[in-house]
Parts: sequence; C-alpha cells; structure tokens
Amino acid sequence: MADVLNFKCPSCGAPLIFKGGTQKMTCEYCMTEFTMEQAQAAQAAEEADAASSDMVWTQPEQELIQDENGQVTGFHCPSCGAEIVADETTAATECPYCGNQAIVPQAFEGTYKPDCMIPFKLDKEKASGALEKFYEGKKLLPDAFKENNRIKNVQGVYVPFWLMSCKAEGAMTFNGVRAKTWSDANNTYIKKDHYLINRVGVMDFSRIPVDASKQMDDALMDGLEPYNYGDFVPYDKAYFSGYLADRYDVSAEEAQPRANTRIENTVVNKIRSSVTGFTEVSERSKRINTSDDKTEYAMLPVWMLSTKYEDKVYTFAMNGQTGKMVGTLPVDSGKYWKYFALGTLIPLIICLVVLYLLQKMTTMPIVIAAVVCLLIGFIYVSALKSAMNTAVIQTQADKYLEDLDFKVRNDVFMYSHTDVRPKPKRE
Repeated sequence: MADVLNFKCPSCGAPLIFKGGTQKMTCEYCMTEFTMEQAQAAQAAEEADAASSDMVWTQPEQELIQDENGQVTGFHCPSCGAEIVADETTAATECPYCGNQAIVPQAFEGTYKPDCMIPFKLDKEKASGALEKFYEGKKLLPDAFKENNRIKNVQGVYVPFWLMSCKAEGAMTFNGVRAKTWSDANNTYIKKDHYLINRVGVMDFSRIPVDASKQMDDALMDGLEPYNYGDFVPYDKAYFSGYLADRYDVSAEEAQPRANTRIENTVVNKIRSSVTGFTEVSERSKRINTSDDKTEYAMLPVWMLSTKYEDKVYTFAMNGQTGKMVGTLPVDSGKYWKYFALGTLIPLIICLVVLYLLQKMTTMPIVIAAVVCLLIGFIYVSALKSAMNTAVIQTQADKYLEDLDFKVRNDVFMYSHTDVRPKPKRE
C-alpha cells in the first residue's frame, strides 16, 4: 500500500510543478510561483488542518496495482482515478489522461533514499532548442532529417546514479631503453642503455558517476558528464514534481566494475605519462589497490528527447543542469562519399601542383601522393562521422581525479648493449 503525493497550489488547489529555470514551484493554471519553502509550508499546513479536523472522511490508501506474481504494474491517479502504468522502480510520473503529476514518496524510503540530488536548471523549451542546435554543423546529416524532423517527445527525468569515491594506489614497473646512434666509415653503432623503471602513484578520485538505471543507455548517461557538484542539495521529493523519477535497479556492487575500469585506466595512463626520456618503453608489471572507498546515491537531472526518421526512433539526452546534449544522428551515405571525395581530391590537386613545380611528375611520387591523399580523405570523413555520435561509454576518470602523488619515482640503470651494423659496400 502506498500514498501518491501531489504538491497543491495554495491559491487554486491545482498541482504545483518544479521549474528548473526559476527554481520555484509553479502552478500552470493560475501561474502563481512559490519558493520550495513556501510550497512545503503550504503542504504541511494542509496536512495539519486535515489531521486536526474531526469531520474529515478517511480516504482509502492508494493501492499499487500488482500482477499475479506480486510485481507492481501501476497505480491509480489520485486526481482522475485512471490507471497509471508503472513498475517497482517508478517514483514520480505523469497521468496520461489528466496530466496530473504524481509522486510515490515510499519509493525512496530506507535504502532507496538518495543522499543528495541536483535539481533541474533548464526547462523543456531549453531542451527542445538544444536539440535543434545539436543538428548544426553535422555535415553528414540527411537534409530530410533537418527539414522534416519534429521532436516526438521531451521528458524530464531524475536518473539514479552511484557516485563512487576512493583512494587508488598504482604500482607499475617498465623496461626502458635509451638509444644512441653514431657511425664511422665502415659501421653504424647503436648503443642501448637498459633501465628498470619503478613508479608508485597515489590518486584520490571523487564522485565518479555510474548510472544506476537499467532503462537508461550507459553511453548516453556517460556522455552527459560532467555535472557541477556544487549544485547538490539534500534529497527532497518536492523537486520531483513535474518530472519522472525512478529509483535504482542496478546495485552499487553491480556498478563497481564500471567505476573500477575507469579508475584503472586513469591510474595506468597517469603513471605511464610520467615515464619520459626513453626511446623504448614496455610495461613489465602492474598492481592497483583501492582504499577509503565511499559510495553515494544521487538523483541527477536529465532531459530525454526522441524523434522519428524513416520509421526509426532516435533518442537524445540533455544534461538538465549544464545543457550538454548527446545522442546519435543518422548518416547520409551520399554525403559520406561526397565529403570523402572532397577530402581526397583537394589534397591530391595540391600535391600534383607541388610535384609539377618540383618537376617530380613521375609514376612513383604520383602513386605515393594518391595513397596519402586517400588516407587524408578517409581520416576527414571519419572525423565527420564520429561527430554524428556523441554517446560514448567513458573509459577514463580524469575529471574526478582530485590529487596525484608519486611515492616512488626512480629509473635504475641495468646494463648496456651496443649493436654494430656494417655499412653496405659500394661497388
């Protein structure tokens, strides 16, 4: 059994919705605005008035609708009584019949109660405008997509995230070589000094985000980073008014491998980048340990947008705090080959002009120029194509690295070896 909560306007009794743009609770019927404190005070006063009256009929508890297996499939709208489809992770939703915003506060009780949250800063209009702007500069985007595309759905969602902090110690050894080359009339000499390289670095990582919802695409959620954690506020269900919200269905234990991968990659990269001054470096051993780990449960604001093109739905996400937009756009194959040709022919013409001026218009230089220009064209069109997909799984945690300290940093000389290579004799 669970109550469904509405924050009501003190002026007209209509539902209040939290507006990210004004950071206020707003009534869309009488257009009155209230601060969060005022809305909460009004809600508390209404509950107190109802509790003090002896003539108030007892209202039946709002029953969750369950299937034969006991799984939650929805609940009844407290405004019009219609059945709202939901599941056990749903905490805030909207009635498709009357538009009433409904919050299930019990969804975030006990272990499901978030430690903190970031309220929406940007409204629905900003999200829609950001998607239109996201199309700009995408040279491979089909013209029909830009001209005929209409946003099908825009929905604000509080997405559950695990924020993972820890101290990581990385100990790595490498084989390093410093080479020196010289020659005389008969031979070429290559002297190689071999070193054993030791590094031990300690790094503090703070609040690496891992989305905790199976419904959310990991690449989309990773692409929204970073959030400004300075806007964190204590969890308050009132911020859910007007938005969807799901509690986590990916446990902290299940999320740890994703965080560990990012931590390990960052530790390895930071330690490897400290090894300089060698002509050859190869990894010999690696050991990474974590300690002082801390996991926080947070709700972060995301605008989910979708549009349809050629019977395929394209989904985009916008950071509801910073406005960063991510998603995957369709690629026009005709434009792909057009820009590949341009990326190849323009450099090729330049190369041929240079060869002509240098009087090098022979078969071999022309063939080499053609191969190089084909490579340039491929690199160019690949860059254009990669810009069409900004939803990418994050593999690094550099943004969340707060401190780096090398405890061990030494290069130990081991031995030298000189290779003598006779020069070819001229006939």
